[in-house]
Amino acid sequence: MTELIDPAGALSAEAVRYLPGARRHCAGVLADLRAGLSCVWLFPDAEVESDRADRAVEQVIHGLDDVVDVPGREPGPRPAPAPADPPEPWGSWEPLGSGGEPGDHRFEDAFDVDDGFGDWDAFGAVGGGGHRASAGLPPAPTLDTPSSGGPDTDVAARLARSLGLDGDLVSGLVGGADGRTPVLVVRAWTEADPRAVSRLIRRFQAAVKEAGLKPSDRPRLLVASRLQDLEADTTGLLDGTVSRPHWWWGVWNHLDTATVVADAIPHTGFGGAHDRMTPAKLIRHALRRETVVQTAGPDLGLAVELARAWSGRTGDLASALRACCPVDTAVEQGAQGQATPGAAYAPLPENGLRERWSAGLVDSWEGQVRHSPRAGAGTSGGTELDKLVWQAQNRVLLPLIDDARLGFVELLPRIAVRGVTRLVDTYVRRSLREANGSSADAASMELGELYDAAVHRDITLTDVQFARLRTLRRARNKLAHRTPVDDALLQDLLDALTGF
Repeated sequence: MTELIDPAGALSAEAVRYLPGARRHCAGVLADLRAGLSCVWLFPDAEVESDRADRAVEQVIHGLDDVVDVPGREPGPRPAPAPADPPEPWGSWEPLGSGGEPGDHRFEDAFDVDDGFGDWDAFGAVGGGGHRASAGLPPAPTLDTPSSGGPDTDVAARLARSLGLDGDLVSGLVGGADGRTPVLVVRAWTEADPRAVSRLIRRFQAAVKEAGLKPSDRPRLLVASRLQDLEADTTGLLDGTVSRPHWWWGVWNHLDTATVVADAIPHTGFGGAHDRMTPAKLIRHALRRETVVQTAGPDLGLAVELARAWSGRTGDLASALRACCPVDTAVEQGAQGQATPGAAYAPLPENGLRERWSAGLVDSWEGQVRHSPRAGAGTSGGTELDKLVWQAQNRVLLPLIDDARLGFVELLPRIAVRGVTRLVDTYVRRSLREANGSSADAASMELGELYDAAVHRDITLTDVQFARLRTLRRARNKLAHRTPVDDALLQDLLDALTGF
């Protein structure tokens, strides 16, 4: 076992320390903290439940000099609520009507327009925008509403005690004369009161901005959270001059999934003379890995399961996929959510995808919004799964087929009955010759043109060579028409590819 796969055979919590996508994403959070910005970091539920989110937070704070983790809540009976604090000033950046009573439609309501692209601010202020994280949360309080609970449950009070501050955490830290600029780390999923965490974020950024501190002189806040751990508009009210949101969206790419799959699939054939790795086995192994990568996409946990459950036969893929992710009928029949063009390139999931993103059922991967097979995408086979298999075969087989085509081209000086120039003039398409600016370019001959020349006896091939050429042409035509190669043709193709 490696650090990527845990002893139970699942993706480990330590994977985020080693996979390039996670390391790159963590580096972005660290860079913002070092630049003097507070960060709110949103994770899907599965990343928190698997402890990978905790490892990501540890990866970031390892690169910081002065870190204060919020102490845990003290055991024992819940203390009486503290008296309400006086209203806190928001500073000049507060939008009119924020924190108002329900139904109080003010200036910002007139401009609350869904443009279909989430809340992506091209200038850096990215918001969460109107998605209620969890049904049943109490109405969002105004700033002068105290958080429920006393000093043992209030995150700000526990941080103040940890820092040795008397009185209010924010005013004491921002206005402190000791010159200390720590990063306060809050894992919101360990907190009992989303209102207290959200209130801390709002008051902290308002106080830092009002104090006019230089980035190098600012204390900072790192809040790692799921959607349900914060009030709905918390990320939407972040001020881009002092705060920055980060979403665990588009973190993984092809390299991450391929790395996990390479660890999960045993590479047999190198251990003994009785099971030597032949060229055909190497191609099958590469094709098996790439098919798992394309099928699982950004769902790395599924990639581990499928890599071990699937035999490598295309005909068995759908059943192996169903065995790895039995789909709840309600989930399968639910709407997957329509992504707008360009949504995969945004730094956060748009509103219509956030519930499924939080559940780990959708992500951005390789420029596409990919719905996990765990939500029913492709588990029944059909065109969706065929498309993924075709993409995998394109990546693995097409370069090999083209190499085999060039092998036939190299034979042309010896097998062309009337010479290479006459052969090319006869069979290479005129449009291609004009595009190349040449009337005698043997390297441009395609498999279909070589096959036609063989049929018309303008090149002389043995029966074995003709059979190989025919197989290469059939496989290339299938892939060119977005149709995956089936198992029977694949076996013939492997023979053709390894026969030179």
